[in-house]
Amino acid sequence: MGPHGHQSFLLLLALCATGAFVSTTVLSGLPTTVSVMESVGPGTIIMEFNLTCQNESSVPTPAPTLQSTPPTSFFNQPIVTRHTSPTVHYSVQITLSPSAALDAQQVNQYTLTIEATCPGEMPANGQLFVVVQTVDGPPQCMARFASQVGDLVQVPEDVAPLTPIYTVVLRRPASGLRFTIEDNDTPLTIDHAGQVLAPGSGFIPAHAGQAFRLQILVTDRSGRNCSGAVTVRVLPIHHPRINFTAEWRSVAVLEKRGAMQLVTQVHAQGDNVRYEIIAPVAHGLYTIDAVTGELRNTYELDLQRSPEVAHTQLLVRAYNMLHPSDSDTMGLNITVLSTNTLAPRCSPAVFLAQVSEDTPIGWTLVTLTCMDPDASNSSLRYQVEGNQRSRYSFRMQGPQLQVNETLDYDSAASAHFQYVATILVTDSGQPALSTRVPVLVTVTPKNEHSPACPASAMFSVPEDAAFGDTVGRVNGTDLDYPFDNIEYSIAGGAGASPPAFYIGPRTGEIHVLGPLDYESKQVYILTVQLQDVANDADPRHQRRVLCDITIQVQDTNDQPPCCTPPFQEFFIYSTRDPSLPLVQLQCSDEDKSTVLPLTYTLVGGNTNERFRLAGSTLLHSAFSYPPDSIREPHIFELLVEVTDSLSAPRHSTTATLVVHVTPWATTTPSTTTTRTQTLQKKPLVVTRIERFWAPSPWFVAVLTVSMVLLLVALAWLSWKLLCRPAPGKSAQPLLQDRASSDSHVAKNNAAPGELDKETGRASILSLLQVRITSSTAAPERAAGSEQTLPPGCEWAPRPMTLPHPALGHSRHHLPWSEWTQPSPSPPLLSPCTGSERAHPALGLSGHSLPPPPIPESS
Repeated sequence: MGPHGHQSFLLLLALCATGAFVSTTVLSGLPTTVSVMESVGPGTIIMEFNLTCQNESSVPTPAPTLQSTPPTSFFNQPIVTRHTSPTVHYSVQITLSPSAALDAQQVNQYTLTIEATCPGEMPANGQLFVVVQTVDGPPQCMARFASQVGDLVQVPEDVAPLTPIYTVVLRRPASGLRFTIEDNDTPLTIDHAGQVLAPGSGFIPAHAGQAFRLQILVTDRSGRNCSGAVTVRVLPIHHPRINFTAEWRSVAVLEKRGAMQLVTQVHAQGDNVRYEIIAPVAHGLYTIDAVTGELRNTYELDLQRSPEVAHTQLLVRAYNMLHPSDSDTMGLNITVLSTNTLAPRCSPAVFLAQVSEDTPIGWTLVTLTCMDPDASNSSLRYQVEGNQRSRYSFRMQGPQLQVNETLDYDSAASAHFQYVATILVTDSGQPALSTRVPVLVTVTPKNEHSPACPASAMFSVPEDAAFGDTVGRVNGTDLDYPFDNIEYSIAGGAGASPPAFYIGPRTGEIHVLGPLDYESKQVYILTVQLQDVANDADPRHQRRVLCDITIQVQDTNDQPPCCTPPFQEFFIYSTRDPSLPLVQLQCSDEDKSTVLPLTYTLVGGNTNERFRLAGSTLLHSAFSYPPDSIREPHIFELLVEVTDSLSAPRHSTTATLVVHVTPWATTTPSTTTTRTQTLQKKPLVVTRIERFWAPSPWFVAVLTVSMVLLLVALAWLSWKLLCRPAPGKSAQPLLQDRASSDSHVAKNNAAPGELDKETGRASILSLLQVRITSSTAAPERAAGSEQTLPPGCEWAPRPMTLPHPALGHSRHHLPWSEWTQPSPSPPLLSPCTGSERAHPALGLSGHSLPPPPIPESS
C-alpha cells in the first residue's frame, strides 16, 4: 500500500470515529402547515407523512411521539404503519381524539412537535402546524338530545326553587344562541345559557311522581336552529309533617333580668320550619325568632311595676315555609318569679364529731336545722359533697346526716382517720341558692381483732448458745391499726428459775437467758402471750392470745468424758503374767452426739514403757528387778487421757492409775548389770476450760471510774476528820468542866486541895487523852531544866493531875510541858519525835519524853 493508500485509510478511521457514517431517521414532508375546519369531528386525519429508517431491517417498529403547543388533548399520538413495497418505509397519521372540539375563536393554531427514532439511528424531529379555520354553519345538537326519545332527568320533589336541573349541550359551541321551550305548559323554565330551572316556588306535593317533557329549540343569529327533547321526572319524597312534641309547656323566668333575654326556645319537627306567635294578637310582651324559635321578652319584666306580667299564655305556630298549610301549634304558660336573694341558713354551721369505727349503718350523726329567709315555706334539698370516699360513707335522710357504710378505722389510716365532707343545702328559689355546712368526722379505733399466732412456731438452738444469743423471732400479726402493734411476753414453759429464755417485749425475738443442756432437756415449749397495744380508744381494752412456741435444743459436744472411778490404785508382783489385763477403764461421755468410741492414750508416768493400752484395757510388760539395780521404779503413776472426738470441738479427761510393783525373784539374777535410765517426771499440766463472766468494756470503764471516785471521797472524808486546823484559843479538857479558857488558867494557879477535887472527877485514861494546845502561851519551864525544841515546834503548857504512889500523895499537880506543832496531830503522838508519849507511873509502853522536874513543894 502506497502513501496515498495509508492516508485514505486514516481518513476513513477518522470519519468513523467522529460518527460521520452514523445514519439518521428521516421524516418526509416535515415541517409543513395544514388547515383544519373547526367543524371536523373526532378521528379526522389531519396529516399523513412517511418515516424512513436507513436500516431497512429495523426492529422494532419506531414509535414517534407528539407534543402540542399549546397543550391540548385534541390530538392522538401518531399512528405508524409499516410498508415493504417498493422499499421498507413507515407511514405516520396524525388524527383528532374523541375529545376534540376545535374552536377557532379560542385557539386558531396548534404546533405539533413530532420526534421519531429508528433503532441504531439518530432521532429525527419535525413540526406540523395545524391552523383551525372558522366554519359558519347551523347549530348542531347532541345526538341523544336531538333523538326522538331525548334526554331523561330525575329530580327530587323537594329541590330548591330555580335550581338548574338540566343544561343543553351542543356539539359545536357557538355564541348568540337562543333557547326556548316549545308549547311549555310545565312549571319549568329555561334561561339564556340553556339551563332548565326548577319552579320558582318549588315543586308542590301534586307534582310528585309526574314527568314533564320539554321540547327545546336552539336558534343562532342567522335563524338556523336545531332542536331536542328532555323529560324531567319529579320523584316523590316523604315529607315529615310539622308537629310539636308537647301541646303545652310551662316556663318560669326571673324578673328584672333586662330586655331581650332568652325566656325559652321551642322546636317543632319537620322541614323548612318557621315560627310565629298567633295569640294573643297584640301582646307586645314577647317576641319569637322565626327561624330558631327563641322566645325573648321585649322589655324588662318587673312585678312591682307590672303585676300583670306574672302569668302569660302564648300560642306559638310552627309551619313549613314551602307549604304553609303544613303547621302545628303549642301553648306556652310563662310565669315570672321574684328574684331569690338570700341563701338558706343552717345550724350548726360547722359539724365536728368523733365516732367509733363500729358505728352501725344508718346511725344519725347530726340533724341540721335550716331555713330560707326568702320564703318560710320553701322546700330545701340536702346533698353530701366531697371526695368519693367521704361521699359514699355518709348519706342525707332529709336534714339528718347518717352513716352510709362501715367507718373502718384500719382502712382510714391513709386519710389520717378523718372523713371530710360538705352538706350542700339548696333552696327552691330562682336562682337556687345554696349553703355549705363543713363536716369533719374523726374515726376512733375499736379493738376488733385479736392477735394471731405466727404460722411457723418452731425454732432450734445449740446447747452451747451464749447468753443473749437470738433463738428466733415470733412474728405475730394484728389486723387492727396500727398493724402488728404487739407486746410479747413469756407466760410459761421457759424453764425453772431462772428461766432459760426471755423474749423482747416489742421485737418478739427470743434470746437465751440461761445455760442449756441437751442431755437434761431437749425440747422447750414456751407459752408466749401476744397482747395488742394502742388499738382502741380505751387503752384498757386489749386482746390477748397464747401461742405455743417449740424450741429444740441441738446437741453439741460440750462435756468431757467421765471415768469411774477417776483414780485407781493397784498392787501387783513383778512376776505377774503380762498377758493378763491389769484393769479396764470404765469411761463414758454424756454427750449423745458423740458416736465414735472414746480414745485412750497414756500421756504420763509410763516409765521405761512398761505399760500399754489396748483400747480401754491396761496391759503391762515383764518387769525386771535385778538385786543390784535401783533404776526400775516400784511405783508407777500412770496418766491416761480419754478423748471423746477426733475433730473440734473435742474434750478430754485424765484418769490416774497408780500401780505398785512388788519385786519377786524367782531365779538367780544374772551377773550382768543392766543399766536403766530413770526418766525425770515432768509436771503434768491439765487445762480445764471453765465459763467465766466477761463484762463489756464500757462496764469495766464505768466500774473503774466509780471506784476511783469512791476512794477519792473516802480520802477526803478521812482528811477532814483527822486533819482539822488548830483552833485560835486553848481547847478545854474533854472530861473537865465546860468553862472558859480564863477560868481554866485560874484553876492551874489554885490551891492543891481545889485541884484535887477537880481532878478527882476524871479517870487516869481520860486525862491521858487531854491535850490543850495554845499557840500564844509561853512554855513553862522548871528551874535548872533546859530543853531544846526541834525546828517548827513550840512549848505548850499542859496542866495535868496524876496520882503518884512513889511520892506518897494520892494526887499531885504535875505541870508538864509538851512539844507540839502548830498543826493538829493525832493523840499521844509527838509530831516532833514521831513516837508515842507515855507516863512511866502508868506502866504504858513506848518511848516517852521525860517529864520536867517536880518541885519539892509539891
